[in-house]
Amino acid sequence: MHIPDSDGGQIPTVIFRTVNGVIRVIASLPHEQYLFLEKLQSNLKKVIKGVRGLSHEQWRSFNNEKKTVGAKNFLDGYLIETFFDPSHSRIEKIGKTMNTTIEKLYKRVKELARLH
Repeated sequence: MHIPDSDGGQIPTVIFRTVNGVIRVIASLPHEQYLFLEKLQSNLKKVIKGVRGLSHEQWRSFNNEKKTVGAKNFLDGYLIETFFDPSHSRIEKIGKTMNTTIEKLYKRVKELARLH
């Protein structure tokens, strides 16, 4: 499946379902967009509380009896979309940290949200 991006190109995607019934999307993003969203994700981790008292890194890590491995080199769309939830002051802080405007951040996150 391919989803149109904002430049008129196509973003290749794979949609799959987990054994728990959750539907997920894997998308191959242009490098520049990935770097931007990775920076946003990193900034969001600093201001968004984790789930059930865990940090976001702990929540998304793989864990079994033998080992725990952190999630690496992927964008968590759920976390990035929490950008729409924080208080306005947090959004402004993230915008300043990333040297961009709130409007541009909203636009970029909405583009990501269109993937699913």
